[in-house]
Amino acid sequence: MRSSVYHRAQLLHAQLLRRPHHLARSIILAGLMTLPAALVVRGYPHFAAASPGSNSQRATSATAASCAQADVQAAIDQAQDGDTVAVPAGSCAWGGAIRLFNDRGVTLICATQSSCVIDLITTGSGIYFGGIAGNNDRLYRISGFRFQNAPAQSGVIRFDGDVASTLSRFRIDHNVFENFGYNVTAIRLGQIAAAGKYYGVIDHNVFSGANNMMGLIYLGPGDPDLWAASVRGSAQNVFVEDNLFDFSAATNLGLGCVDAWKAAALVFRHNDVKNCLVAAHGVTHDTTVNFEFYSNVLRRTASSGDWEDGTRLFHHQGSGEMFLWGNTFHAIGPLSSGAIGITHYRSATPADAGYGANLGRCNGTNARDGNRSGQLGYPCWMQPGRAPAGGSPGYGVLSPIYGWMNVDGATGAKVDITIENPWAATSPGVDDHIKPERDFYDAVSGAAQTTRTSPFSGSSGVGFGTLANRPTTCTTNSAELGGGVGYWATDTNTLYRCAAANTWATHYQPYVYPHPLVQSPSLAARVYVPLARRP
Repeated sequence: MRSSVYHRAQLLHAQLLRRPHHLARSIILAGLMTLPAALVVRGYPHFAAASPGSNSQRATSATAASCAQADVQAAIDQAQDGDTVAVPAGSCAWGGAIRLFNDRGVTLICATQSSCVIDLITTGSGIYFGGIAGNNDRLYRISGFRFQNAPAQSGVIRFDGDVASTLSRFRIDHNVFENFGYNVTAIRLGQIAAAGKYYGVIDHNVFSGANNMMGLIYLGPGDPDLWAASVRGSAQNVFVEDNLFDFSAATNLGLGCVDAWKAAALVFRHNDVKNCLVAAHGVTHDTTVNFEFYSNVLRRTASSGDWEDGTRLFHHQGSGEMFLWGNTFHAIGPLSSGAIGITHYRSATPADAGYGANLGRCNGTNARDGNRSGQLGYPCWMQPGRAPAGGSPGYGVLSPIYGWMNVDGATGAKVDITIENPWAATSPGVDDHIKPERDFYDAVSGAAQTTRTSPFSGSSGVGFGTLANRPTTCTTNSAELGGGVGYWATDTNTLYRCAAANTWATHYQPYVYPHPLVQSPSLAARVYVPLARRP
């Protein structure tokens, strides 16, 4: 029998509106109202049963004898590359990890959606794929399970590879992770000692419970030099899309819905988040090369813990490229001005700047920094607004943070990027190293462009509207290539950057949505029916 959490999640799914522009969007999560189908542009899927074999690359499937750990492992052990292993409905306790293998990609799927209820009774139980090596382009998929009661300090799904490895096709979808203990991570990609690259999608999962947990921690290849060029808008990211994070309380604000370390590249889009912060710990854990954060709804509820005003609903502690757009923020009382917070630990006090990666302060003494005359170390290695450059220059190439169409769900007002400086008395500080109109550009208005000059004139910040209303004149960074004001064309889904005086260039286009691994008919073991098309 499905739990009340599952039923509530499905109701919440039905209430989500996904429109290209969030200014007119109203999200109803309180109560149990079903929205009229005509109002829904794109909703969460209606689940319809399908043959488990429909996901198989080789059209070969096998059914485990039961959901017991030994029976599931036996079926995987006998599988060949491309096979689907269906797990029958049931309730089972796992006291160890199911193992996947580098020499065979498999789809592990519950034969009846959300009816494989797995109690995780020991630390380290769940699904483990270790020993990823080389360029592994086999498909690995985990779908339809309900994982519950994981003990404290544990993880549920874990993929590990060596530093030279790339896992380029994985999908973790339509699972429920609920009622976990303290400091549990549902999905972990990589390890600190040897972190490979991961490309794939985590979609349509439900993360729920009385206390917040980490849905994903992504440890990338460790060294930003391993990314020779920008990966913005590309498939070379982990995509977290169309998930529901539904927590009653935010009991550990250092434990985000997701976190990115060690040169990770992450796209967080079209998710609904309640009482959990979306975070990246860049500088303190060896940088974050790319973070795209868009079309999400984030909220805090009453009696859910500290920062109910929405402080740090998105929080990035430095490094890499960032695109922050089209998000809606809800809070108790007036929304905090720090709902989108970005800081930089190499601009911190000596004690804090030495934390984690132990890089030291950016103050003009580190040979890896730009150390430009009179600029106090700038550009800093691993600072916000710098893209990887393959090691030359070591501090990366200018690629500013851009923000637009982020709104307060209660008032419709624009939500700004806030550069946090907890070390105000320290010089040089965060505000010396991260400056507007150089390292970041933010929307000048919450309103769309009505003419070629209003409300965005092209002289500063970011504007958005139809391509026809893009200003004919624009301002760039004359001191360094890569900067310039931005304009988001709503009809072409393109961010244009002022690459030279009065010259616009295509800078960023989001990767195809939904992710191709979600769209592919051969991978659709659950039929995706937009709510507007439901019978």
